[in-house]
Amino acid sequence: MRQFTRQGSLGLCLFFSALGLSLLPGCNSPDITPVVLRVMTYNIHHAEGLDGKVDLERIANVLRQSNADVIALQEVDKNTGRTGGIDMPADLARLTGMNVAFGANLDNFQGGQYGTAILSRFPIESYENYRLKQAREGEQRGVLQAVLKIAQSQLLFICTHLDHTGDPGERLFSETQFADLFARHTGLPALLCGDFNDIPDSELHKRLSKKWTDAWGIAGKGNGFTMGSANPTRRIDYIWLSGKKNFRVRWMDVPKTEASDHLPLVAEIQFKPAPHAMSTPELALLIIVMTLLSAIPIGIASTIIISSRRSKKQE
Repeated sequence: MRQFTRQGSLGLCLFFSALGLSLLPGCNSPDITPVVLRVMTYNIHHAEGLDGKVDLERIANVLRQSNADVIALQEVDKNTGRTGGIDMPADLARLTGMNVAFGANLDNFQGGQYGTAILSRFPIESYENYRLKQAREGEQRGVLQAVLKIAQSQLLFICTHLDHTGDPGERLFSETQFADLFARHTGLPALLCGDFNDIPDSELHKRLSKKWTDAWGIAGKGNGFTMGSANPTRRIDYIWLSGKKNFRVRWMDVPKTEASDHLPLVAEIQFKPAPHAMSTPELALLIIVMTLLSAIPIGIASTIIISSRRSKKQE
């Protein structure tokens, strides 16, 4: 009888432990099916094409034709005089049916704002725009970061547009700030996209290559020139991977269009999501549940001991 009681106690302990763990989403790490993403980065030149006309519908057509799931956009106007006061981020989101995040690097610019934007078919859980510190006076630059919810995981998607002058010093100074900005999301797979205004032989590219992987170097064919669109002579637009563990680049392309002075860069990437890490509330819940679970076997054991002693006395 006592042996049966002990076995029953063990069974109950295992049952409650399994039940508690099943209630905690962060405790299990199931295999997650890879997701195929089509990623684009595009400097849209405030929607001004080679014909000198501002045509946002033309830009939207380029975006739609790419079938991109996530898009990094640079030189985006919002309510400025030169583009007729239109809200480009909101209008592009409407025209493509995507979610949008906008980061203004210039305020009070022709009556509106100017900066970068991210379009995503996936939910945008959060986003932040950081205005980079500058080594000298010039156009304010920034880094727009968005946390996207993909499958059961998250992806950090980053859009930036660095200094365009011939002196690389400002771009290199911007790069020194990246590590601190991205550290806010340590552990998340990340894609860093944008117009870096520097070529593959540059010091900037060498520095970035120490921590990131240039997607064109994996699957790009040809020179990958994106600037300018009429007769491209430079590769200055990039899609960088945080590592090869979570990404496999299937192919890359530079579609031809005269909608901007840049050409868009498109990549199809197989993304293997990382299991969703437990949030602080989930971790707190885990501690509470495990504390309660630890009390169950103690209580059962105490009951068995007390019952056993009573049985002996009765004998």
